[in-house]
Amino acid sequence: MDADTYRPGEGDLIDGRYELVEPLGKGGMAQVWRAREVSGTLEASGPGGQGAPGGREVAVKFLRLDSEALYRLDPYEREAELTVRNARFRREAGLLGRLDHPGITELYGSGTHQAVPYIAMRLVNGVSLRTFLDEHSPLPLVTAVAVAVQAAGALACAHTLPVVHRDLKPANLMIDDEGAVVLIDFGIAKPLCSDATRYTAHGSTLGTRGYLAPEQLLEREPTARTDVYCFGCIFYELLTGRPPFLLGENAGLADKHLNEEPLPPSVYAAGIPGPIDDLVVRMLAKKPEHRPSVAEVLAVLGPFAPRAGDPEPRPRTHPDPTAALRLLPDRAQRPRRSVPPPAAPGPAEGEWLDQHEVEDLCARAESEVASGEPGDAAARLCGLTDRVRQDWGARRPVVRRVWQAAADGLRLTGDHGSAAGLYRTIVDTLIHGDGPVERAERAVTRLHLAECHLAFGELDAAIIAVDAAGRTAAGLSPELAVHVEAVRVEVAAQLTARLADPGHPEP
Repeated sequence: MDADTYRPGEGDLIDGRYELVEPLGKGGMAQVWRAREVSGTLEASGPGGQGAPGGREVAVKFLRLDSEALYRLDPYEREAELTVRNARFRREAGLLGRLDHPGITELYGSGTHQAVPYIAMRLVNGVSLRTFLDEHSPLPLVTAVAVAVQAAGALACAHTLPVVHRDLKPANLMIDDEGAVVLIDFGIAKPLCSDATRYTAHGSTLGTRGYLAPEQLLEREPTARTDVYCFGCIFYELLTGRPPFLLGENAGLADKHLNEEPLPPSVYAAGIPGPIDDLVVRMLAKKPEHRPSVAEVLAVLGPFAPRAGDPEPRPRTHPDPTAALRLLPDRAQRPRRSVPPPAAPGPAEGEWLDQHEVEDLCARAESEVASGEPGDAAARLCGLTDRVRQDWGARRPVVRRVWQAAADGLRLTGDHGSAAGLYRTIVDTLIHGDGPVERAERAVTRLHLAECHLAFGELDAAIIAVDAAGRTAAGLSPELAVHVEAVRVEVAAQLTARLADPGHPEP
């Protein structure tokens, strides 16, 4: 924060690529500028440093090195805080580069300019949900659901990585001019993995007052269900025009979030369907394990969401969040990138599947999984799971083998959300019978599902799976028990490591 510390200004050319146009906003840790992407350096761009006409508009986010909070720290504390902020900023860029969803801003580039870190990303032209609510509350039910469905879709993508946002609030949701809802500001987002680097000291609560889950207030480790609580607060306000617990200097807000049960939204707004009323109450449960997953939130809201061809809601709003679902369904529902595309194509749609070729592919994928490095074969199987079950049914052993190898490959590459979905299908529909072999296979599959739960911070589900596997192994022959126990011990070790530090918050 010396006198010569760079401060962004209009017309500045960042890394020879982004010409700053105007400031868009500033917070305690970052500031955001509207910029124009140019084709080259000042010399290449023409007289006066003007960018190429019609260049793409982007948002450029700079780490603030001149905030008031930093000025109040002594030199040692300031250096430590800047180290943390730099690490978070780099991590935010890394996360945006891995998240692929229309409701999350794309990363265009990142780096440093005159020693100040920056992130360049898609510019969202529109209004924040905070501004939208202030102007249009109360909302028609269909409009509230349209916002919630789109936001939940973006959140589900993040959770599949898995990442918890940790700062969900109306100000961090944008509605663009076409009605698409975009989740922004992953500045304090946290990867849900046991080896994630920790940047926050005990006693520091991250998030925003009024939208903090009980476990955040208690400085306990967040999980995907932490975001569900915060999202429940937002959805409550979408439906009723007010948060579940009112703000105010003497309102005892933290105590209400910790101890007071919210009234159902239907108390404050008429016409809320029973399933939505119940869903919101469950999203605001004090204990994380009592809250629904984002996938369940989407399943409940689906029947109430606007569909292509539906009429415009009344009263009209601008922007109209239903338009992204009524008029632009392809954009709003575009699937995220879950796994890298296979290096070699699989059978074309409608092409006959050769069982021997599929079995050979399974053998190669299983070898990759055994080595701990899933590659081309495992990736190709991910594209065959639905196909083999449709063509060959659920009882042919090779079908389960395809699903198992695909799930194992996804788990080992870190796509725990997709892997969990495959493991559940294996347990529910692809393992038949209740003999010793089938019981052992179910136990092992549930243990791998427990590993996915651990990645999401859902420790209770993992505890249940580990305990159940131990009981199953005790009733098996030594040959079968050895395999179950080997996997159980490995998962139990991961669980023990997570339980050893349950209350230490992360950045």
